[in-house]
Amino acid sequence: MHKTMLKILAQEAAKGNKLSSTFRAGSFALVAKEITAQFGVECHPSYVENRMRTLRTMWSTIQTIRKKSCFGWDDNLKMITCDTKTYQEEAHRKYAEYLNKKIEMYDELAIVVGKDTATGGFSKSYVDLEHEPDNGESAKFVVDNVEEGVVKKGKNAVESSTTGSGISKSRKRRRAASNVDDSVLTDLSDQLKEIAVTLKEINRGPVDYTTLYNQVMAMMVDGYSEDMLATTFDHLCENEKTSRGFLAKNARLRKLWLNSFLFSQL
Repeated sequence: MHKTMLKILAQEAAKGNKLSSTFRAGSFALVAKEITAQFGVECHPSYVENRMRTLRTMWSTIQTIRKKSCFGWDDNLKMITCDTKTYQEEAHRKYAEYLNKKIEMYDELAIVVGKDTATGGFSKSYVDLEHEPDNGESAKFVVDNVEEGVVKKGKNAVESSTTGSGISKSRKRRRAASNVDDSVLTDLSDQLKEIAVTLKEINRGPVDYTTLYNQVMAMMVDGYSEDMLATTFDHLCENEKTSRGFLAKNARLRKLWLNSFLFSQL
């Protein structure tokens, strides 16, 4: 998932879709769609944005290390080098994972979260990732919403030149969006009520870790590996509130939470 995300975003940068230190919303939607298709997990653009924060922290750490005079840099291997003494002195500062090891996909990382500019080579790299035709619906949906936001901000200028037909189409879109919002809010309200009722029952006593284990492992039928679920269970055991929240969720919400958790662990 990490490599897929970096390859796609490097290509998006080559297309001019990187704005200063971030990307257009459509780029995150494209990454989420490809990860969902390739790995069979439900990935949302918000997960990609969260992962970007982790990548920025990683990049900042790498640059901090490189600025220290006691370290060297092998540009061919993309590796921070140091002698044994320096390694022992600096490893305790959480630098160990970056020392004397090739930094995978360093060039893509430099483009995605650094200040480097994408070259033509990256514009072709995504070809290997395309396993099915992309009709652009995910990206188009996001772009349409961005464009609508721009129109709203400049409504005084737009209204003066908008025809009656344009206003009618705009109203239809707003009514359609309103209907969708009402449906989503109703569904969300029902889910929250269900969670609230369940929480009242769960919070009355200690967490039943046998039940928690069985509920977590039951998700193997959704395609998750035993190792993934074991890691998830360990995490839940260390966080009582999170455990209670997990038990309170229905099957769909548990899957959404699990996908988000696993993505954050990359």
